[in-house]
Amino acid sequence: MPELTRKPRVLIPIGGNEDRSPDSTMFREMVRRAGGKESRIVVVPTASDTPGERARDYKELFSAFDPASIQTIHIGERSDADSPEICQVVADATLFMFAGGDQLRLSSLIGGTPLHQALVARYRAGGCVVAGTSAGAAVIPELMIFQNNRFLSYRKGGLEMTKGLGLIQDTIFDTHFVQRSRISRLVHAVATNPKILGLGIEEDTGLLIEDETTATVIGAATVIVVDGSSIQINHIGYAENRTPFALTNVLYSVLTPGVVYNLKTRTVVDPGPLAPPKSMIPTRTTTDENGD
Repeated sequence: MPELTRKPRVLIPIGGNEDRSPDSTMFREMVRRAGGKESRIVVVPTASDTPGERARDYKELFSAFDPASIQTIHIGERSDADSPEICQVVADATLFMFAGGDQLRLSSLIGGTPLHQALVARYRAGGCVVAGTSAGAAVIPELMIFQNNRFLSYRKGGLEMTKGLGLIQDTIFDTHFVQRSRISRLVHAVATNPKILGLGIEEDTGLLIEDETTATVIGAATVIVVDGSSIQINHIGYAENRTPFALTNVLYSVLTPGVVYNLKTRTVVDPGPLAPPKSMIPTRTTTDENGD
């Protein structure tokens, strides 16, 4: 028998304040990857202060795509995440949508529970989309920022991080990135361990990540990459709290919709549709040693 083609694992972190309409490229792609009209969608509004309202918003949005099913899982206490019935809903789903709010609610109420284990197993099996906006995006990786207490730009301390859901390693997502001027805190996060790749996602913008490797920018605006792999001087370990620390050779990239970035090699593999055609790129010329 021919070997069946494995469907990719897909993550879609969104920077918050997204256009919640059926015309959104992010939601159209989300549902398409989840199986279109055969999608089995699960909305998780746990991070929100108004989970009932948020669940209704997303159920109304996803209903426009006529999926096979839409269900809501709200975890108010950790014991709720022990339910075998909920774990079965997770096992059958093809799309999870984590709403925004407070990411610490998601990690503290879901982390390490049977629901968390079921989600990880379902995602790793392939053919599943895990999406989240704002706090729902921040919680997706192994590591997440959850607080910045009176954070001072480019000063040590004040930034608090903890473990997220662990669906992707060695990355950290920061959201509302341009609108809230969060570049300094993402640089701070990367400085704590330059193995981490920082991804700052602007509002109404997302990343479509396949198999934790290729990331395509989708939506309206930009994703900022903070890459610490070439850092030469890093004095964050020596600086006193609330004092500046030296940090050199941080790589900073701006990715626009359609650009494809390899998270493993940390290189652009497709410059996207807005790249100039080759005919408009001047060829390099050489001059002799005495030339201008």
